Amino acid sequence: MAERGRLGELDSLRGIASMSVVIYHSASLLGIMAALPWLYHTPLQILLAGHQAVIFFFLLSGFVLSLPFTEGQSRGYGNFIGRRLIRLYPPYIVSLALGLVLRLLFYRVPINDLWSRPIGWGPIMQHVVMIDQFHQQYFNPVIWSLVMEMRIALIFPFIIWLVMRTNWIWSFLIGLALSIWGIYMHVRYQDSIDFFTNYYDTAHYAFMFIVGAIIAKHRHRLVDSFKRLWIAARIVLSIIAFIVYTWGNNVGWDHWGLKGNLVSDWFTMLTSSFFIIAAIGSIRFKAILHWRPIAFVGRVSYSLYLVHLIVLLVLMNLFTNPSSLLYPDDYDKYYISTYWLLGGTVVISLALAALSYQFVEKPSMRLGRYLMGGRKARPNYQGELSAQQKGS
Repeated sequence: MAERGRLGELDSLRGIASMSVVIYHSASLLGIMAALPWLYHTPLQILLAGHQAVIFFFLLSGFVLSLPFTEGQSRGYGNFIGRRLIRLYPPYIVSLALGLVLRLLFYRVPINDLWSRPIGWGPIMQHVVMIDQFHQQYFNPVIWSLVMEMRIALIFPFIIWLVMRTNWIWSFLIGLALSIWGIYMHVRYQDSIDFFTNYYDTAHYAFMFIVGAIIAKHRHRLVDSFKRLWIAARIVLSIIAFIVYTWGNNVGWDHWGLKGNLVSDWFTMLTSSFFIIAAIGSIRFKAILHWRPIAFVGRVSYSLYLVHLIVLLVLMNLFTNPSSLLYPDDYDKYYISTYWLLGGTVVISLALAALSYQFVEKPSMRLGRYLMGGRKARPNYQGELSAQQKGS
């Protein structure tokens, strides 16, 4: 069972998405994807849908953060920002410190420019305060999405004001216009900006938060519509959503280049919206998502996302054969199988994520409730009262 105050089925969806990021990064850097190209043509490709998972995170954040507002429980700007900062920042800063320490201890081989740039006070301060369009590959390369989350958190009260006071079509069109502008500017200035932390992508990803807020506002109507569908219709829509989510950003966009990759995020966002509604509206799907192993991964998903690439880089540095870098045809690249490295990354990352959840996330959540006025009851997805859900 889900803990009181948690929205278990959506936590579980987040956990599944986080695990796909772990497997995607591991399989990519270890060369497993290149060695097994047939995976792209099987349903197992969803396990490698790392970028799609990040789009899902943004959409789900917009959804969850909007729920109190849709129930008339508005917060002041300072209260909202304070809660969001306390929820996201302590695990983030711990992961940065972990990445810095482990890089100093274990870095010895270049891996796709990760951990290879010289450490200085400039990059450290950029990471700590999350300012500027900085290169994120010094300590923990996955933190770019947290930079986006915090930037959009600063404007999210204005997003929810827009969504709550306008027709959903207007909100959607405004979000679409922001995304189109962000895509255009990113493509135009791509040679002079950081690929991941630029401000233009912030406008693009704000669209996902806006759509998440729209879904939260109209969730009861959307869930009712889903429940009225015939079983056959639900199955067909689920298959279509699975196909588009899994392969939508890989098929048909190559000739568009960067622009195509960014536009494909729209389709990932729409299919992710379907998964959220299905998780709320389908009893069978919800039961699967509340299965204990999946629920566990959901609970620790934020920390899992933060620690996994650090773990992978440590293992790759420990088990890479340096001779293979000089004589690639004469030596095996790793001392052990890449599949053992992938499995080790998953297991160790889950263990560290559980520790981080217990000793970093939970204390920070308690601190947030204490500093921002305590816990307040609010309706859950079905309109019943539940305790204040943790931030996404």
